[in-house]
Amino acid sequence: MENKWQTKQLKEEKPELSTFMDFLPNSHYLKILLAQLNRHYDPEVKIMFQKKFGWYIEIVQYGGLLCRILVHDDYFSVITPIPPFAKDYLDPMLKVMSNEFKAVYLHTINGANQIEMKVTSEAEMEDVVYLVSLQAKMLRENQIV
Repeated sequence: MENKWQTKQLKEEKPELSTFMDFLPNSHYLKILLAQLNRHYDPEVKIMFQKKFGWYIEIVQYGGLLCRILVHDDYFSVITPIPPFAKDYLDPMLKVMSNEFKAVYLHTINGANQIEMKVTSEAEMEDVVYLVSLQAKMLRENQIV
């Protein structure tokens, strides 16, 4: 199945953040997510390109990657690295996480070094914010000052 964002963006120059927002039908979730990340981490927001994904958003802070935001036709997804200690924090939280997160988590946590969450609801967006907070914790603790 063709991804309209990727196909369109392969032919375009580097888009502005507003171009991502204009394309997405659920851009309000992306706006909220970016506002949360800015409020908590004041990160560097980069617009990057890979042929596999097209143009995407990379969020960097504390000397490392917090997450990548990929655009799909009807939603966006967030790829977050999984710190080694994440399982200790995530297992007790499963009962309050979204069904989407539970399904993805149970299929990826063992041996995976990242998790990709589809964001189509507020609950999924909150799960992503929590995942990013774990990655930020690891980066902050390992940051060379």
